[in-house]
Formats: sequence, C-alpha cells, structure tokens
Amino acid sequence: MNWQSTARKDFRDAIRSRTIWLLLIGFVGLFILGNVVFGPRSGPFDGFVETTFANVHGLLPIVGIVLGYKAVLYERESGSLVLSLSLPQSRRDFVVGKLVGRLLVLTIPVVVGLIVGGSIAVVQYESVSLAPYLAFVVATVLYGAVFVSIALACSMSTTAGRQVLIRAIGAYVVLDLGWNWFINQFVRLLYRFRIALPSDMPDWAVGLQLASPSEAYRHLVATLFEIGGSQAHLAATTPWYVNPVTALIVLCGWLVVPLALGYLQFSTADL
Repeated sequence: MNWQSTARKDFRDAIRSRTIWLLLIGFVGLFILGNVVFGPRSGPFDGFVETTFANVHGLLPIVGIVLGYKAVLYERESGSLVLSLSLPQSRRDFVVGKLVGRLLVLTIPVVVGLIVGGSIAVVQYESVSLAPYLAFVVATVLYGAVFVSIALACSMSTTAGRQVLIRAIGAYVVLDLGWNWFINQFVRLLYRFRIALPSDMPDWAVGLQLASPSEAYRHLVATLFEIGGSQAHLAATTPWYVNPVTALIVLCGWLVVPLALGYLQFSTADL
C-alpha cells in the first residue's frame, strides 16, 4: 500500500493550519481546568476520571466529525483528488492515508492532554490506578476515532457538501445524544408504557443500548473505574452478553463498518 504520502500531507497541513496546536492547547486546558473547576480535587482517583469522562463524552464526537467530514469532500472540490490519484496511489491508499492522518491529528492532543491531566491528578487523588487509566486513554482515543471514521465515511459517500454535513451531524445526534432516548421510547411504546425504570428493560433492549459507540465507551469506563450511571447496561444484573468485551467489539465495529460502506461508494464514484 502507498498511503503514507497522503497521511504525511494531511498531518503537515494540520501543523501549518495550527489545527493540531489548537487541539493540543484545548485538550490540555480542558483536562486541567476541568478538573480544577468541576472536579472534587481530592478523594479517590475515580473522581478525576469521572470528571474527565464527562468532559470528553460529548465533545470528542464533535471534534472527530469536524476533523473528518471534509477530508475527501475538500479534495474533490479543490480538484486535488484527481491529482492525488494520478500518482501511484489507489483510492484505497488515499482513504487509508486520510484516516491515518486525521487520527494522528486527533490522537496526539488527546493523549498528551490525558497524560498531562493525569500526571497532575496523581498528586491530588488517592488510590491511583495506573493500568486502568492507560486503558481509559486507549478507550478514549478509540471513541474519538469512531467519529472520525463515521465523518470520513460521510465525506466519501456524496459530493454535496450540505449532504455530508447533514449526515455527519445526524450520526452524532442519533449515536451520541438520542440513542438511549429512542430505545427507551420504543420499548415503552412496545410494552404500552408499562416499563418505567431502566431495571425493567428487557434483555434485548439492554443489549441494544450497548450498540451505540457512546454507550459502549461509557460501559468501558464505568467498568474500569466503577463509575455509576442510570443506563440499564450498567445495572448490577445484565444479560451475559453485556460486558466490556462486547463494548470493545462495538467500538471496533463502528470504526470499521462505516468506513467500509463509505469506501464502497467512493470506489465506484465519478471524480
């Protein structure tokens, strides 16, 4: 494969445009100031993780979508896509290079921010859990990568800029903001409003909650640090298939499947 040139160009463009520096400053500031302003600043280390999770859970999908939704669309509109593909580079190489480049732009600021914030929190909190925190860093990066992949898939699927943005925002609203609400309303309608509490949810609905990347990420973090929540998939009694391994598979699936579907359209599209 010959994707490295596209990845390098994407990463260099992010440095020139100061995108990566703005993200670096933003995430470092968020994890430090967010902890100082909103965090308990004492007690178990889980408190720092819970505050950090609350800060990134809704923000990271937006950052991922902003980084990914114009990745291919801009190249089409500027005409540079035809030039890129005239080089010894296939469409698959181009897509892989775009994905790697955008993931680097997201991953470096997130990892640096979490390491700096975690290093400061070590001296403030008790019962520091290093291995789970490293797993939390990896899960957070994977969570952000999912939305970069989804946005990149939207960017490949159409040549209309408005359609790309609508699809990317729609994916964010459904998968991040409204997933549990839609499931809860569907279950209530199906059971004629006889179900009112998360603990009353049928097993299939509990499993369906975990199918969202946002809820899969929440499940991983809650399992690592025993952070509570009102979602049914975090209850003490859940179906056997609701577990961290399933949550990890869900995240990996959302990383790969949308990208593959977007590429199927892009591979046969007229440039």
